[in-house]
Amino acid sequence: MTTPNTNLQVIVLYDGWCSLCVKSMEKFRRFDGDNRRLKLIDFRENDMLIELHDLDPAQVRRLIHSIGSDGTVHTGLNAISMIMKAVGRGWMVSWTRVFFFRWCTDCLYLWFADRRLRWFNNHKCKNDHCSITVNDSKNLHGGQ
Repeated sequence: MTTPNTNLQVIVLYDGWCSLCVKSMEKFRRFDGDNRRLKLIDFRENDMLIELHDLDPAQVRRLIHSIGSDGTVHTGLNAISMIMKAVGRGWMVSWTRVFFFRWCTDCLYLWFADRRLRWFNNHKCKNDHCSITVNDSKNLHGGQ
């Protein structure tokens, strides 16, 4: 079992419109407990870090991002692996980073990420001028 790095604070950018993403963040928060090794940020509510770290907004909307205390940015399953290592549970996902499995799990993650809002969208527009972007709209309505 991996021991958590008590000095590491990982910033996690996730999509608050995705109910599965929100549930995953709740699980990560429980894994972290009171240790505050994770800072979970819904990029839909706070996009300051996107500009600060010169991230591609389309990629942030597409994939989970994590930013290490040294400023290193990870995406997709690499981000999830970083998060799980920070909370001492890296062993749960370490197999996804092994050569053959890595290729398979990365492909599966990308396939899922491109469809998640279609299946797990919890966003409801509050007015006639919804803030859904063109890319989000494609995901919401089944386009590729």
